[in-house]
Amino acid sequence: MRLGRGRAMEPPASRLPMSLSVGARLLQQAGWTGPVRAYEVDDARNWPTNGEDGLHLAGWADRVGLLVMGNGPTRADADGSRRPDPRAEEVDAGIAAALASGDVDGFFPNLDAALARELGVSGRSPWQLLDGADWDLTTHRLLYAETVDGVSCFVATWS
Repeated sequence: MRLGRGRAMEPPASRLPMSLSVGARLLQQAGWTGPVRAYEVDDARNWPTNGEDGLHLAGWADRVGLLVMGNGPTRADADGSRRPDPRAEEVDAGIAAALASGDVDGFFPNLDAALARELGVSGRSPWQLLDGADWDLTTHRLLYAETVDGVSCFVATWS
């Protein structure tokens, strides 16, 4: 299992970061029994690095499947005290359009890191990585885009 850049390890599932634990659980529930490598990216990284890493990940084997996880804007704190940020709607629309189109307009590479941080978007770097890996994919479908418990959630397939 690969975590981050340059650290190879096989930690017990209970010791994985939350996002990787959820991803492993989703693969298990889907019945996946093939090899798995985990790659965690920090949201402070920039587009060229994320895009290059995506291209590198896509080249790990002849066929590679990526389960990319991250969320869109967080609309409220757990106690509901946070007021909705009007910029969140525009970012939600951009994420949904990019996932539906294969990001033909370059939304993910241009999503500002500071804005994403302010809005609680954890998917910026993972989606940039996905964008970099998408060099020959032709089908892009947005399957789900809703706000659940104050967090923007998206499900898409790229193949």
